[in-house]
Amino acid sequence: MNNVNRMTALTLAVSLALGAGLAVAAEQASSSEDHSSSATQAMGDAWITAKVKAELATADGVSSSAVSVTTVDGVVTLTGVLPTRSAVDAAIAHARSVEGVLKVDAAGLKVGDAAKVAASGDEDGTSSSVGQAVDDTWITTKVKAELATTQGVPSTEISVKTVDGVVTLIGALPSELAVKKAVAAARSVKGVRQVDASSLLVEG
Repeated sequence: MNNVNRMTALTLAVSLALGAGLAVAAEQASSSEDHSSSATQAMGDAWITAKVKAELATADGVSSSAVSVTTVDGVVTLTGVLPTRSAVDAAIAHARSVEGVLKVDAAGLKVGDAAKVAASGDEDGTSSSVGQAVDDTWITTKVKAELATTQGVPSTEISVKTVDGVVTLIGALPSELAVKKAVAAARSVKGVRQVDASSLLVEG
């Protein structure tokens, strides 16, 4: 009986050890997935943007060169000017058809003649304000995309606002280096006239 009891105790000990090892391995795997998730998302967003652009290039009635595409966390933002409402609808439909797209934001995709919009803007100021709003929306989206792909910058902790080409960054980052990287990323976006980072603080 003593031998049987010893064998039983040994078997139980081995089972517990294996179980603990599996638990540790699972926890390490989960931690690894958390660290790589942001990088994977950035790669996924870049892939979605490329696929949406390819879809727009084959869409009837859609001038893909007139549409800017950015993707952040699976949300695709389309900005630009297309000649007809049907062209806008087609662009939205093609963007939605791409695998991985969670939502399509087409608030910055307008109907009209891009050349006329630019020309008439100088006359009454109305179209220019609409154009500026589109540009500001595009800049904000591009800045968010840049921040999402900048290593060492937790982009989810930063709010981005753009008015007349001036980008304001608001939030708290873990270090001064992260703040500098965020500012540099924002400045790198085409159309940005100035970056206001006075509300971007260092934690602690």
